[in-house]
Amino acid sequence: MKGMLRRKTLILTVAVLIIVAISVSAAQGKYQFALVSRALAGVCAPFNALFMKSAVWTKGKTSAAGDIMSAYRDNQRLTAEVASLRDANLKSAEIWAENERLRQLLDYKRQQPAFQLLAATVVGRESGQVAGAVLIDRGRRHGVEKDMPVVTAQGLVGTVAQVYDSSAQVQLLLHPRSAAGGIVQRAASRAIGVVSGNTGDPFSPQLQNLARDADVIEGDVIVTSGFGGLYPKGIAIGVVREVRNAEGGLLKYALLAPTVDFNRLEEVMLITNARQLRPEAEPVKPGEGPAGKVPS
Repeated sequence: MKGMLRRKTLILTVAVLIIVAISVSAAQGKYQFALVSRALAGVCAPFNALFMKSAVWTKGKTSAAGDIMSAYRDNQRLTAEVASLRDANLKSAEIWAENERLRQLLDYKRQQPAFQLLAATVVGRESGQVAGAVLIDRGRRHGVEKDMPVVTAQGLVGTVAQVYDSSAQVQLLLHPRSAAGGIVQRAASRAIGVVSGNTGDPFSPQLQNLARDADVIEGDVIVTSGFGGLYPKGIAIGVVREVRNAEGGLLKYALLAPTVDFNRLEEVMLITNARQLRPEAEPVKPGEGPAGKVPS
């Protein structure tokens, strides 16, 4: 048994050596063994095919991994660009909004030649549901004084309550302790009252002390009356949205929708001085005196 195994091993070894010798010779071009070459090709073909498939698969996976990394880098770059563009868009929108507000303030200043106005920025406000006061970035060294009226292009904001070196506190018209003389702008009415804050509805100040028969209706525009000397005459305050009778008396009051949006105060103006404009004199015709009469 062992002898047969040795013979088989010897035969197999010799066969392998012959095949190796023939392969080397064929590779060096010394001999041409077509039959052997075909036999070797047939034996190696499955391995070659497997190797080629493996190489193609590896190349495909490597290419796919490269594509994934390239797509990832492109995505990161595009994400950064989108974030940058969004930030630039927000800044542009903010600049546009600020320019629009400042343009309105400038237009108001041009339309009010009787007022000397000082622009200020709101830098703080009271916490709570409704801010009764705000802080502005103008103070004593800018010429701000207590009780100066504060306005926007839309109307009356309030008055300066406290003055500091570089800032000031403004008490808003919505504050319960605020008070401003108001008058109905409508020529047929001209009813007069006092505008003050409303504790029951903080965003709706009241025009109080109106006689029961006062001609005040919904939609009337209320402006400052000029009485009391604190606020100049003619500054917009609000629009009447409802008229109610006061309890147990002969008076009534009106609830107003303010012309100023107190939740969006950012820039304001202080009236540092106001003067009464004189009407322009009519040109005197030849031969007439100042009163329009021909002198005798």
